[in-house]
Amino acid sequence: MKILLILAVIILMANSIFSQDLIVTNDADSINCKITKVKTDNIYFTFKYKDEIRSTLLPMSKIKTHQFDYFQTSEVPKDKVLGYENYQHFRIAINGGFSYQTAKVAESVPNDFKDYINELKSGYHFGGDFTYYFTEPLGIGFKYYIYKSSNSLDNIYLEDINGTRTYGKMSDDLTISFIGPSFSTRLLSHNKSNAFLTNLSFGYMGYSNDKVIIHNYKMTGSTLGLSIDIGYDIGLSENLSLGFQISFLSGTLFEYDWNNGSKKETINLEEGEYESLNRIDFSIGLRFNK
Repeated sequence: MKILLILAVIILMANSIFSQDLIVTNDADSINCKITKVKTDNIYFTFKYKDEIRSTLLPMSKIKTHQFDYFQTSEVPKDKVLGYENYQHFRIAINGGFSYQTAKVAESVPNDFKDYINELKSGYHFGGDFTYYFTEPLGIGFKYYIYKSSNSLDNIYLEDINGTRTYGKMSDDLTISFIGPSFSTRLLSHNKSNAFLTNLSFGYMGYSNDKVIIHNYKMTGSTLGLSIDIGYDIGLSENLSLGFQISFLSGTLFEYDWNNGSKKETINLEEGEYESLNRIDFSIGLRFNK
């Protein structure tokens, strides 16, 4: 409910903000207008002159100051603002960074191996998402991410019922993938160079672990997953941004396939043994906008 409330507030803000702006020239002329774009050399705006709506530009060298949202209401209707819907429709994001699995270490894990499992919870991720914005604040798309983590431990042993010990290595090479459609909300800055974004996605989570416990094994499984992103894009140029993002991904594995090279079986987990795939991602990456 809290997540839906946050999304609703963002959508409401993005749709309701359309106040009047102010431009003051070097000659002390005040212009009530709607600023549509701010460039290095020029500022573009739409204003009302008598009963006529006009769109024009002024060189920045002739402007003393400009201020967004100076007036609470606008004299210029939205549909009369040149470039009001001239926003970027496509966003391609490429991300990478640190990840941390949030599940607690099971009580059944021997004390000698708890540090090993804790180290396995930290890893990295990479991937990206594509979004098409059908309005300035709302978009749909899809995302694909891969999480990787690995750890190893030498000189472990297994003991059979006769007390015979076999020594060797233990290791895990874990991969968790996520792919699914997404819904995005976007709140652009006044000059449309920066953006605050939230993304919500449901999709497929795949689990794979190349495991060694003296001998080689393969664990595979899948489940439905949820991904929630909160991010901020900082414009570097007209079509390129640097983005920062924090994500929470959630999923639960109820069964998995266990393959020892000669035999494959499906292991159904009991309640209390379910494998949590929950994690937090801290990302940085580039965004290509068009």
